[in-house]
Amino acid sequence: MGTNLRAICPINKIEIESLSGRWLAVDAHNHLFQFITAIRTRSGEPVKDSEGRPISHLLGLLPRTANLIDHGIRLVYVFDGLMPELKARTIEERRNLKIEAKKKYERAKEREDIEGMRKYAVRTSRLTTEIVEDSKNLLEAMGVPVVQAPAEADAQAAYMVKNGDCYAAASQDYDMLLHGTPRVARNISKASRKSRGLELIILDELLENLEINRDELIALAMFVGTDYNPDGVKGIAFKRGLKLLRKNTIEEAFEKVAPELEWRPIIDLFKNMDVNENYSLKWKPPDENALHELLVEKHDLSEERIEKRVEQLRRNFQV
Repeated sequence: MGTNLRAICPINKIEIESLSGRWLAVDAHNHLFQFITAIRTRSGEPVKDSEGRPISHLLGLLPRTANLIDHGIRLVYVFDGLMPELKARTIEERRNLKIEAKKKYERAKEREDIEGMRKYAVRTSRLTTEIVEDSKNLLEAMGVPVVQAPAEADAQAAYMVKNGDCYAAASQDYDMLLHGTPRVARNISKASRKSRGLELIILDELLENLEINRDELIALAMFVGTDYNPDGVKGIAFKRGLKLLRKNTIEEAFEKVAPELEWRPIIDLFKNMDVNENYSLKWKPPDENALHELLVEKHDLSEERIEKRVEQLRRNFQV
């Protein structure tokens, strides 16, 4: 999930109405992972249809998207592409953690330990190709635009916001800021529950508060650890890292505390990752037949559940 920058970020509490009429570039994988982690059976298993296929992502994606659109927000979902080679170690570590969690889940199952089963089942969550394709098909049937990033969705969303096509990126991942996203909206899942948890982080405010530039922000994150150097630099947290960067150039700072670290390729990756410049933000009316085929015929969701959401989408398309 990247670097946790919350301790150094100025957090602006906002109301959902402030996003009405604006486009948000949604980190699709980030949100789908929330659904497959949170929407589970009592024993921790994903919710499945009659054929044994997971549907937790559909049960979350449909209402959340429809409710946000009900608030007048225009959404475009951005999907991850190929992961950079520098992220290979992080991905391997996550894979190993899931394997270990699966073993612990099986042991809890043998003991009939329901709490243990749920605890470890959640840790095995992963987005399969089928889940991603189902989600894209659902969004397109809802009339919501989808953008496929060639690499990380963070970089693509950052480009779309910087380009003026979207107001902010919607993600729980602070790495959006390292990729240069001017504004990041967090906790949009709470917006439809009348919660005051909706947050907006503005990159320029962050840099001004810290008295550093974006390259130095990336270097600061690298001291703590990023997806591309997960170990960080031993003994360097935000406070000491800021002191280093205020008294030294980036090169001098790394020379002092981590001379062996290849830091230049990481900064370059955050700043110059491949993006898709040929995308469309065209909003379309819902395709009721496609929604029925995907959700009712294929995945056994109820007609009543679908009709309520179709009405929401149809009503808002006419606004």
